[in-house]
Amino acid sequence: MLIKVIKKQTIFLLKQKEASLTFILLLAVVLGNYITNVLTFRGTDVSQMYQPMKLLALSLNKVYFSANIQLLIVMIYPILVAVPAGFSYTKEQQTKEEVYMIYRLGKNRYLQSKLWASFFTTTIVFTVPFMLEILMNMLSFPMNAIRDLSNLSIYNTDYATMVHNYIGSAIYIASPGLYAILATLFFGVVSGILGTLPVAISFVLTVKYRTLLILPTFVLLNATTYLNILDRNRSSLSWYKYLLLFDDTPKNIIVPLMGVGIIIITIFGFYLYGRNKDKW
Repeated sequence: MLIKVIKKQTIFLLKQKEASLTFILLLAVVLGNYITNVLTFRGTDVSQMYQPMKLLALSLNKVYFSANIQLLIVMIYPILVAVPAGFSYTKEQQTKEEVYMIYRLGKNRYLQSKLWASFFTTTIVFTVPFMLEILMNMLSFPMNAIRDLSNLSIYNTDYATMVHNYIGSAIYIASPGLYAILATLFFGVVSGILGTLPVAISFVLTVKYRTLLILPTFVLLNATTYLNILDRNRSSLSWYKYLLLFDDTPKNIIVPLMGVGIIIITIFGFYLYGRNKDKW
């Protein structure tokens, strides 16, 4: 029963203007990046061609050539990640649909389905456009191209160090395509978790203006960048160094895992509070 409700709510949320507009915007970013790559590298000999996965919109390796798309993604992502599903519970509160849904499903099942539907909706919206770009790059560019946009030789020790700094570098060495797919799935899943946070917060707080629900993810993600600037050890803390592909700076994988774990625990805590709010 719960799975059926989650499926219906996910389909409903995907049809809403917030999810549709976010999907269209991301698709436009992907198509813009793809067309730019095609126009720039058409006719390039395979020996001079860059590895196609490093040309992706999510690829930080692309900043060695042009950083326009990546800067755009870094700027809009903290806002955009809350848009597909973040306002869904507040909307139903304001339209009184919440009362009807609780009557039909029970409060516990309703809140659970709302969280899961928000997660799946955001994950789909932030995964599909970038998966399409991977497919288009695989079909349009030679996958046996090996050059890096830093223009370092693959036999250079600095290049080897850069690749070693990729999260899951062994997968990249074995198959750049598989690496890009798995990294994009990770990006989508973490986006789904972040997109669920505003929904969980709205279980606890009554928000008059829906756009205020953008603030938690905006502040949280940008705080990692500010902390990275203040960190004297210059360790990688910025969210985009872990979520985007092919960042070649040293990292500590515990940092993102702890961050995601804390967010999940927070969401669960808000869910428990919201479920029992009327009983206290």
